[in-house]
Amino acid sequence: MRKMLRRTEAGFTLIEMLIVVLLVGILAAVAAPVYFGYTKDAKTAEGKALVGSVWTGWQAAAQLDCGVAQTITVAYPKAALSATGTTTPARWDVSVAEGEKLTMDCTTGAYTLTAPVVTSGTATDVSSIKIQLAYNVAATPPVVLTCSSDTGATYTPC
Repeated sequence: MRKMLRRTEAGFTLIEMLIVVLLVGILAAVAAPVYFGYTKDAKTAEGKALVGSVWTGWQAAAQLDCGVAQTITVAYPKAALSATGTTTPARWDVSVAEGEKLTMDCTTGAYTLTAPVVTSGTATDVSSIKIQLAYNVAATPPVVLTCSSDTGATYTPC
């Protein structure tokens, strides 16, 4: 009777443990790439939201004072950015070409902007991500977002 109790209380066999370890390994091998893809998408979405809010603020300023050229710095407070176009804490930096201005035609409502708005990641986890908002009045749609995950070497629609 004593041997029977010990045998039933012995625990898991080596085969059972190996099967469990194998299943956990397979789940980890499948889940890790999916997780890293989701985190990259989330970081890119953060940058896209930021460039979108800057664009909306800049459009609002141009509409409010149509016919007058507006610098991008008027949109920084509306997007909760510092005076230099960085987020707090410093994760993203928003900029356009030096001297670039946005103007809205009072009669047609068309905007004039030649250089793209660029959002660059500055924190270590987003440093390779850049989002570019290009405006072309002749294109359909006139505003196109492109993303780069290789620090701006190649941009693809996002």
